[in-house]
Amino acid sequence: MKTLAFAAIGASLAFGASAQAMEHKVVIEHPVGPIAADYSGATRVEMQQLGSAGVGGRPSSLRCQWTVSLEVQRSAQVGASLQAKRSMTRDDVLKGTSPGWCSERGSGIDRMVEARRDDLRSAMMAMVAQDRDVILVEADGAHAKLREG
Repeated sequence: MKTLAFAAIGASLAFGASAQAMEHKVVIEHPVGPIAADYSGATRVEMQQLGSAGVGGRPSSLRCQWTVSLEVQRSAQVGASLQAKRSMTRDDVLKGTSPGWCSERGSGIDRMVEARRDDLRSAMMAMVAQDRDVILVEADGAHAKLREG
């Protein structure tokens, strides 16, 4: 019985929780016309239980390792007829470790993530900047298809 309980405590547990969403809008000038791009970012917190509970008189090595990923959805539109969507993900934007059980640390981790909201916003803006070239290539390709067809 002790072996089973100890194995269950030492096993890894990973689960996720969504945090607050972020939004950004931008208009990019293009020969075809202005491209209106809307970005919506959401975070995903994943926690993994590590270590084991200490037995009588021994310290516990329980800790909750957590990481925050950023998922950004983009919808771009040129005029009324041309639309492009894209999904981007950046893993491990934030990460940390807290002592104890993950189930007891959820709200504390959420507070730590919220306190670093500026870092998340900066990561999202870096993804938006990298996406600019992709939008222009998509618009050029769509414009070329319209001219051919």
